[in-house]
Amino acid sequence: MGWSSCGSWLAAVTTSGVVHLVDGETGAQHTEWLAHENGALALCWHPRLPLLASSGQDGHVRLWHVAPDHSCALLIDIPLTEDPANNWIEHLSWRPDGAQLAAACGKKIHLLALDGTREGEYTFPGGTVGALCWRPKGAQLAAAGYGGIRVYNVLDRNSRSQALKWKGSLLSLNWSPDAQVIAAGCQDNSVHFWRLPKLSDAMMSGFTYKPVQLSWSKNSRWLLTGGSSQLILWSFDKKGPEGKPPVTVDFHQEAICAIDFANSGQMLATGCRAGKIAFWNQVGDSTPALEAQLDSRVEQLAWSPRKNVKRLASTSRHGTLSLWEAIAA
Repeated sequence: MGWSSCGSWLAAVTTSGVVHLVDGETGAQHTEWLAHENGALALCWHPRLPLLASSGQDGHVRLWHVAPDHSCALLIDIPLTEDPANNWIEHLSWRPDGAQLAAACGKKIHLLALDGTREGEYTFPGGTVGALCWRPKGAQLAAAGYGGIRVYNVLDRNSRSQALKWKGSLLSLNWSPDAQVIAAGCQDNSVHFWRLPKLSDAMMSGFTYKPVQLSWSKNSRWLLTGGSSQLILWSFDKKGPEGKPPVTVDFHQEAICAIDFANSGQMLATGCRAGKIAFWNQVGDSTPALEAQLDSRVEQLAWSPRKNVKRLASTSRHGTLSLWEAIAA
């Protein structure tokens, strides 16, 4: 699930390969189409254009153009691999300026131009890529997996990748908005982070579950993590989070499995396995401003990118896509 950069549309893809295009204000469905016959795995909106990238289990990346009348047309079909044993493209990520799309298939990372041209390829040394993330407002691509993180400078193909080593397997990745910290959720129920450019690192452990969910506040002050039924917020001020306990809040009855900070203001949202969504006005609140209940486990949460718009999209395990207006928050 993802919002278009303008906030006008919301797209969600199913495991059967169907993409649903929804109105970003009313929630009404505009159209749907079969993007990948063998099932879809990822989608990602262009950061500036009405362009949607999708990938699936068929080894193809497809670029779709959404017109003002909400119709959708296939622009480019890019086959990356024909190997039936290794053709799942699980991760897509646009460069912040929209010049390139990164696509991960197994241990290979492909760089694609807007016209579909292959502009580069990297091989992650730890095997299958677990996550991709671009440096905010930059051209450095981070890839996580077994053995840590590799950071590639896509503007200098002759440069060596920067290795942020870790002995275990990393499952998720998120770069702080100010580009000073890279955080990763680990297989061993911990969060590891590196401060840049000095590469000093630290680990936050003690999670009940794997803390795959990572979300930064827009001012880079707070890192919200999953891995527990508690809200766990780590302060990245000048003195932390090393040696300081996190801010924790008890509310959810089951493990938190979806989180997101709003794109403007201080609001955040959390969702748990019991299907409960909580809307929080700001860090430090002991009780949520609003609550909502889904029909099953909360799978994803995403705030609208429009400034001063308190609209949240959610998906459930049973496939329900919902829009919530946090009017009273």
